[in-house]
Amino acid sequence: MHIRIGLENNIEGRSLAWALDHPGCFAYGSDESEALIYLPMALAAYEHWIRNHTDASWVEFDDLDLRVVEKYETFRMGMDYRAAPPGEGYEINAWFIDDWRPLSSKEIEQSLKIFHWQRDELLAGLSTLDPEILIKEHPGQRWNILGIAKHIANAEVWYLSRLDLISLKRGDLLPEHAARLNQTSQLIDQIFPSFADKVEVRGIEGEFWSFRKIIRRTLWHQRDHIEHIKELAFDKS
Repeated sequence: MHIRIGLENNIEGRSLAWALDHPGCFAYGSDESEALIYLPMALAAYEHWIRNHTDASWVEFDDLDLRVVEKYETFRMGMDYRAAPPGEGYEINAWFIDDWRPLSSKEIEQSLKIFHWQRDELLAGLSTLDPEILIKEHPGQRWNILGIAKHIANAEVWYLSRLDLISLKRGDLLPEHAARLNQTSQLIDQIFPSFADKVEVRGIEGEFWSFRKIIRRTLWHQRDHIEHIKELAFDKS
């Protein structure tokens, strides 16, 4: 199976291999070679995960033919990315030519399924953790687990705002983490289907955005932080 890959280098000091036709499937590496080594394992896990959630899986990865079709060097606005201190400056993330491609209704339907399976996993995990673990601070981490959960919802509002798809501001979000996540989930259910067969591209604050990029980033961001929460939940330090 032909797997088209977009490589995003220097994202927080690492490389990220995106499976462009499979939103929510990606792999990190210390450099692009390592990210490409890890991607087949990510594809296998992605296929298994989807099959565990539905009897009508739409992925079957046989005889993988991985092809890098695009590369992007992430940078921080106003800085030489090679010299920018970590966390400083606004990071301009990957814009792939593939992000211009209009989304079909089927792609959006599948993406929403993945989004909700991720969301169910996130909320189920949060509900089983001891409240003290949720608010435990971890050295070197920007947020505790509760903060990460709220950040996921905050980011979803930010993604949708890139194309002026909502009037809701971060300050309008509900304070309790589960309610906030349900609030943005409902927005996504309402808005994502409107992307079908449309093309809109906009540059804002030095970064290009489209409907496809919003979905790509939304599914990546939620999955990335689910794994982050798992790491912190089992951190014994």
